[in-house]
Amino acid sequence: MSARIRKKSQSKLCKLLLSRGASLDVRNNDGRDPEALARYHSKTTAADLLAAVRAAGGWLPYVDAPRKELLALRQRLPALRKRGRASMSSSVRLHERLFLDSPGDIFRQALAFWRSDRDD
Repeated sequence: MSARIRKKSQSKLCKLLLSRGASLDVRNNDGRDPEALARYHSKTTAADLLAAVRAAGGWLPYVDAPRKELLALRQRLPALRKRGRASMSSSVRLHERLFLDSPGDIFRQALAFWRSDRDD
């Protein structure tokens, strides 16, 4: 198995365990938490994932962060346009209208179905 595949499978395993409620605070006999143990074994991809989940405040906030960023962009976009910091899309006007003109509750509901790489 190549190193790239192993890294990806380790991250997938970490994501699966975290999504099922695995604790970031558990310690082994040496006092290492999962992130420290991953770094000790040079599993930087898994360790970075664990650090990002901890920094976000847990699995659900970590997974929801891209959606919150998109909602924040949606709210800021009209003001950015007024100041000349963002322009209208010339190629995908329908997507832009859906992004900006959908009522907020409908947009949030649709966004719940959007998948990011964090959902895998």
